[in-house]
Amino acid sequence: MPIPNSSNKNKIITHGSVIQSFDNIILAIKKQLATNKDIEEREVQLSLLEHLCDFELGRFLLTNKGLNGYWTNYILTYPHKPKNNDISSLEKMFLEKLPTMCATQERFDIFLHLNQQQVKNGAKLASIPSGLGGELFYLDLSKNSALELYLIDLDDLSLDGARLLANEKNVRHKVHYLQENAWEIQYRNEFDLISSNGITIYEPDDNRVIELFQNFYTALTSGGMLVTSSLTPPPSVDKASEWDMSQINLEMLQLQKILFSDIIQVTWQCFRSSTRIVEMLKSVGFIDIMVDYDAARIFPTISAKKP
Repeated sequence: MPIPNSSNKNKIITHGSVIQSFDNIILAIKKQLATNKDIEEREVQLSLLEHLCDFELGRFLLTNKGLNGYWTNYILTYPHKPKNNDISSLEKMFLEKLPTMCATQERFDIFLHLNQQQVKNGAKLASIPSGLGGELFYLDLSKNSALELYLIDLDDLSLDGARLLANEKNVRHKVHYLQENAWEIQYRNEFDLISSNGITIYEPDDNRVIELFQNFYTALTSGGMLVTSSLTPPPSVDKASEWDMSQINLEMLQLQKILFSDIIQVTWQCFRSSTRIVEMLKSVGFIDIMVDYDAARIFPTISAKKP
């Protein structure tokens, strides 16, 4: 059962809190891009900025520099939905070609495969932070009526979206919703699964990530499983990069660099090797740690069990 929580940390680190108008945001980005002395490169950047403004996902990223639950779910489930021929060419490339987006779509499928193994009658499955809950709602839950799902997220809009998706998937009677910071959950020996994607790629402090893993360890039952992930450093950051460059389109990688680093300046670039994540998990007591890679080895899934 939950332990009473005496603190109230409420900072959402995955996406910003907008304090200025969209027009002023674009003006500030243009001012920054204007400092680029390479005229040809600057023109490409400015053209891409204009095209980002043409679609809603692009505008959200320009405004927030990260993804909320809705847009994360939109990206992850895109390969499984009928294609929309009305989307812009840049949004289509974003969703279908950018290496990190393709890697996290693969990672989502790996999460679902691993999470499915914990679907048993009487099990308690948690997603922290949950976003819209897709890591649980897209599982096959049809044969497990006694199962309980816990969606824990600090963002009330994500939890509102999760309620809609739970209705769509006809699982609302199985779900508990908690608006809580992932670092502040107060459970002991409660969950058979904690599914936690993405939050560590916004957190630069290794000690904070270890603290998060310790909290998850405490919340799991004996034999319970944590499924998490890491964004591994590219070769430009780490010469020992795990990336398999034979699986990466270099033109799309360059486009991704311009979009994410030069223009949007996304905040999800807290890179850690899979080896580093494994070390962190071992340090808090996890065992049976396994790494499952996407094809390009950009966004590995790491699963671990509590003894």
